Amino acid sequence: MYSVYQVMAGEDLEDVALKVGVSAEELMMINGLTSGVIPGEYVVIPNKMGENMYFRKYTIQKGDTIYSIAREYGISSKNLLRLNGLNENDTIYPGDMILVPKDGTIFYITGMDDTLNDVSSKMGITPNDMGRSNPTIYLTNDQLIVYKK
Repeated sequence: MYSVYQVMAGEDLEDVALKVGVSAEELMMINGLTSGVIPGEYVVIPNKMGENMYFRKYTIQKGDTIYSIAREYGISSKNLLRLNGLNENDTIYPGDMILVPKDGTIFYITGMDDTLNDVSSKMGITPNDMGRSNPTIYLTNDQLIVYKK
């Protein structure tokens, strides 16, 4: 699973990476960063306590496109892009790694003005189920909400 970390004054990307126990490169990939971080900014931090139960890493193969990968995993290309912090005009290359949902995983990335009921309805689950799978829900823009069937 992932958690969210707020960058403190005086911290740079290396400081955050060291503090949370991941590489700066991994933080950049997960958050779609091309440079450093800004104090007050929120970054997604992977939970390193064992394998992620919701997502797995997928290595881009020659001929892959975001559309073909999304179709293979039964999600929209827009959601796959958002999950990986990519834009529509970003290029993927063989050897790049992205996150894809494991079987039975439903995820939603929040937008502005989403409510708990909106999100649970879009995911097809109850608000209680959503709360059990996501210990902290802020409903801020771009928060990842997950559920495992």
